[in-house]
Amino acid sequence: MKKMMRLFALLACLLMLCACAANPSVPDVPSQPAEQPGTEEPARPDEPAQPQEPVQPNEPAQPEEPAQPQATLSVRCDTVLDNMDSLNEAVAGLIPSDGVILAETTLALSGGESVFDLLSRAARDNKVHMEYSSTPIYQSAYIEGIGNLYELDCGPLSGWMYRVNGEFPNYGCSKYAVQDGDVIEWVYTCDLGEDVGGASSFEGQRE
Repeated sequence: MKKMMRLFALLACLLMLCACAANPSVPDVPSQPAEQPGTEEPARPDEPAQPQEPVQPNEPAQPEEPAQPQATLSVRCDTVLDNMDSLNEAVAGLIPSDGVILAETTLALSGGESVFDLLSRAARDNKVHMEYSSTPIYQSAYIEGIGNLYELDCGPLSGWMYRVNGEFPNYGCSKYAVQDGDVIEWVYTCDLGEDVGGASSFEGQRE
């Protein structure tokens, strides 16, 4: 009888243990994700603040420098090509085939320069022959030859003349003050200016 009672007591203890295992009283603790080795972000030192660039004040616009005055100058003897029968044989080989001794050239101007000054400078810079004579009574210079072509080389009425902006001044080249933008042309006449449109100025330019 005592054995039976012990057996029932053991069975009762086993039933209680099974019931406790089925309904644990300890609350579930959420599991933490395992940390991966080497993934910890290193601590960053405090970064210094970037310096602000100073604001530059607007500089006043610089005034444009005025353009330097200039003029153009050319030397031609086209009329000789139509009068080769009157040309001095000694200079026949010196006449350019197109009649251009000095093509149109732009020259910077200095204050107070005359047509004579400009021709002298252009001839020197471009190695073009030029010869002139002075007339003290008129205080003027007269151009006798350019490019080895002289007055009277193409007949008794031939010589050098100049025009400015298409007009022939009635006085010597050393008296004409060049202005900004002037177009100066030295032309050779074989007929006292008639063949170049300056007949009324020929004698005046000799003075």
